Amino acid sequence: MKISGTFRNLLLLAILAAGVHWLWQEGKLAPIEKTVKAMIFGKPPEKPKAKDFQFKPVARQNVHQKVLATGTVTLKTGAEVKIGARISGQVKSLLVKIGDFIRAGEMIAIIEHEDLISRVARFQADLDAEKARLEKILAEGPLQINKAKAELEELQVQLKLAGKTLERNLELNKKGFIADTAVDQAEERLEVLKAQINLAKEEIKLKESQLENDSRLAQAMVDRARANLEVEDIQLSYATLTAPIDGIVAFVSTQEGETVVSSMSAPTFITLIDLRKLEITVFVDETDIGRIKVGQKALFTVDTYSEQFFKGKVREIHPKAVIKDNVVNYEVILDIEKKNISKLRPEMTANVVVTTGTRKKVLTIPKAAVKRDGKKTFTVMQVDGKLVDRPIELGWRDGKVIEVISGLKEGEQVGIPNKPISKKKKRRRRR
Repeated sequence: MKISGTFRNLLLLAILAAGVHWLWQEGKLAPIEKTVKAMIFGKPPEKPKAKDFQFKPVARQNVHQKVLATGTVTLKTGAEVKIGARISGQVKSLLVKIGDFIRAGEMIAIIEHEDLISRVARFQADLDAEKARLEKILAEGPLQINKAKAELEELQVQLKLAGKTLERNLELNKKGFIADTAVDQAEERLEVLKAQINLAKEEIKLKESQLENDSRLAQAMVDRARANLEVEDIQLSYATLTAPIDGIVAFVSTQEGETVVSSMSAPTFITLIDLRKLEITVFVDETDIGRIKVGQKALFTVDTYSEQFFKGKVREIHPKAVIKDNVVNYEVILDIEKKNISKLRPEMTANVVVTTGTRKKVLTIPKAAVKRDGKKTFTVMQVDGKLVDRPIELGWRDGKVIEVISGLKEGEQVGIPNKPISKKKKRRRRR
């Protein structure tokens, strides 16, 4: 029986297919299949092993909740003072320059003031004259009153004598030794003296009242002259500019020889700033402002000293929002701890971390040990030499550690993947 070529080929293919099927079922083709898949799809990832991890224990420690924000070093109210002239004139002497540190009360500048000195001298003379007039009144007035009182006493002595004379004349008249005319004269003398005494008393009252009024008027003139002199002294004092606070000269706007004109506002000479009175103005996002409270502690750095931390504390939270680029922020003011405050300058940018809460002695693991797959959160652990995924529930994050609410116990070991060696490092090692 003759077999055709087509049938023979089909028979060979069937036998070959049956042989391949048997080899595949027996697993004989697995290495070939793996090689082919690797050629087409690339090498499949290898399962991680224990040596690919560093294992760290679950430990208890304090975890802090923090708010990150950006702020600016600013001057407190009263830390910047602009000093100006309150009188007009030529700047005779300017005694400071930018960068000088001056104490409160030290002299800054002098404005020409010869005319003010003359006015002060004139008003001093007026005051001296009014004082002399007052002294004269106070000295002469009592003398005149004392003289009037002495005259009154003399009249009272004469009155007693006139009374005795009248009594004697009445007795003699009864006996017929003297005429009625003598009695009438004695009575008249007595009445005249009484009238003179009353007049003398009224004159004393008048002199006392006049002394009081004259002394008051003279004292008023003295006070007026003294007030005029004090005004001129104050005007004279304006010619010498002194520092009202301790501070550094930040700006000088006038030079010696220039003429300043003081009208409605005093022209600024010097701007002083007290670098010991600094604060931080922080802009906190609206999503975080609810966690900020007065008294909370903060740390911040500035670009100049990026590795140094400065301490602060929340002093104020401004209620009005600051909207910039459609972002709502709120201003929070921090007091700065005095230590190292001298290194800071106004308008420096501050990177601020405010501690808004603390959980003490909670379970924590390194942040690098946390893995996520969709909504699942887990960590890698080693059990009986094998790696297993342990589901966990997380809490607050604090830098490189994170709180574990459930899923782990203190002392258990969690795996942190070893950092792969970059190609550049491999090349360097080969070299």
